[in-house]
Amino acid sequence: NEYKSYLRMGDSLVVSSDTEREPLIDAEDEDASESLMDNNIDVTIKVEKTRVWTVTLVLSTVMTVLGCSFQFGFQTGALANTKEVLEKTFHLNDTSIEISVMVSGMAIGGIFGGLLAGFAADLIGRKRCILLNNIPMTIGTVLMAIAHDQYSFIVGRIIAGFACGVSTGVGPMYLSEISPVKIKGAVGVLHQFLITLGILVAFIFSLDAVIHANIDPAHPTDYNHKLWHVYFGIPIIFVVVQVVLLPFCPESPSWLYFKKEREDLAKKALTKLRNDEEEADREISTMIEERTHTSDRTMVSYKELFTTPHLLLGLVIGVGLQGAQQLSGIVAILNYAPQIFKTAGVSNSDVVTAITGGINVLMTFISIPLIDRLGRRTLMIIGQIFMVIAYVGLSLAQSFGSNNQDHMTWSGYLSIITVFLFIIFFAIGPGAIPWLIIGELFTAEARGKASSICVGANWLGQLLVALFYESIWDGLGTNTFWLFTSFVAFFLIFTVLFVPETKKKPVDQISREIQDQARKFPPFVF
Repeated sequence: NEYKSYLRMGDSLVVSSDTEREPLIDAEDEDASESLMDNNIDVTIKVEKTRVWTVTLVLSTVMTVLGCSFQFGFQTGALANTKEVLEKTFHLNDTSIEISVMVSGMAIGGIFGGLLAGFAADLIGRKRCILLNNIPMTIGTVLMAIAHDQYSFIVGRIIAGFACGVSTGVGPMYLSEISPVKIKGAVGVLHQFLITLGILVAFIFSLDAVIHANIDPAHPTDYNHKLWHVYFGIPIIFVVVQVVLLPFCPESPSWLYFKKEREDLAKKALTKLRNDEEEADREISTMIEERTHTSDRTMVSYKELFTTPHLLLGLVIGVGLQGAQQLSGIVAILNYAPQIFKTAGVSNSDVVTAITGGINVLMTFISIPLIDRLGRRTLMIIGQIFMVIAYVGLSLAQSFGSNNQDHMTWSGYLSIITVFLFIIFFAIGPGAIPWLIIGELFTAEARGKASSICVGANWLGQLLVALFYESIWDGLGTNTFWLFTSFVAFFLIFTVLFVPETKKKPVDQISREIQDQARKFPPFVF
């Protein structure tokens, strides 16, 4: 235990005796450490450097998060500061159904993309699915960029949303399957980190000073020749980058082994990812053991997913975590941040919105090392507790707010502080963990189909909030965020009761723990 403090990510602690060449204990096995001391066994302790970040792993990770996660983040934040521009361009008002459909159109497409993602990833492979997904992303992006009426823009938004749905289903799955156990959490959080970075880029490039930069002084109200056309075309850059470089990355070893039953190709992919043939052999042995512990079948059917107790419990946990993310109201915070700040009397609301995006990026980056140190369940609970506190403050700020933009009152300052607090703890908890944990709850045989259902649930939650937020606001007014407070509190209880800790555990061990957990429920439940 004393030597553990000297370890860094990727190091292994090897404890051996003078008579045994093989390691006696694992670095994480505290009971075994005490046993050695109790029996006065003389041991030799050394730290072995293990190279976990190889060039191929870095390239595969970067290409996936740039082409999947960043694109999703950019589309999520794209309308926060541009709704007013689009309203004036297409001669709409802020209560028109077209504006609501523009905001929710991404989620409409995302539901179908998310539900299809697992099936497509199982059928043609993770990498090929990600590559082909650039086709709908390109079509949707071009339609939005060249749109001359609200209808073509909405169609483009839905098609781009479909691509984002596929990305959120296949991207985290591929990252989980190519990453070593030691850094699986860190690699998984990179998905959320690039989402937040994409949101930040969308916020910055849609600032009033940028999006209106080419206004003709002679016609200051002419909204037909704006930079918004170029702004909505930005995703094309990342489409090109991914199409050029992702083909050099290997396919998922898990998919090659479990779906294609090609142990030779799986080993070849692992050797390329790890740059170490012995490590590739060890991971292939783990896959063989995983199949032995689970099933002789290649893939789990949808019927088995809903009728097998431990798979159904895993599905409930996965869907519940996606609900915890989207029903927290994060879509409302990100898409309607300027309106929220204005209600509380904040001037320069678009700038404060961009700062909100920056805090989201910073805190997600900070969470990368924490995810494998503190654990998924712990961070989820901490995040939700402080999100409830933040929402209580924001609800008070909205209730006592003022629309006076000339002089910001205490409610304006409280609104800014509480939104920032919400974003900070959303980023380290419900923002990052649901995407990561999907790949850890299920073995490879069930992962594709289960991921599709979980991702579909995520997009359904996003659609509900995006589509009905303005109607809820019209009905509840400044009490709207009390509703979201109750949602976060409910899912906090859900996390405490159901969500297991998956930190640094292999998938087959997590699966066995969920089986044990399912047995504790009455037969009619699971």
